[in-house]
Amino acid sequence: MRRFLRRLWPRSAPRHAAGPRPETRRPNAGTYYRSTARPALSERQIRTQRFARAWRGLDPAEVDLFLHRVAAELAAVRNELAWTRDENTRIKNAMRDWRSQFPPPLRPW
Repeated sequence: MRRFLRRLWPRSAPRHAAGPRPETRRPNAGTYYRSTARPALSERQIRTQRFARAWRGLDPAEVDLFLHRVAAELAAVRNELAWTRDENTRIKNAMRDWRSQFPPPLRPW
């Protein structure tokens, strides 16, 4: 199996190479990145996702329970993100107002 996988995904650099390879570095590392090829999942898409049944498949009740849990966590994270963005906007506006009331002192040059 390992030989088969190595044929599909050969390594271009040895494991002991220091640091990530240049082609794996992203210029916007550390920022939020979303692929344009796949849109973001919604809570409804997660809850309604169904899988094909197989002879030795997974327990459908467990899969549904897990999908509902993931959807609930996704909804909570999105609500928290929206609240954080609103709070960030409020703080920026307050700082802008404060700076307009108290301009920096002029330097005597």
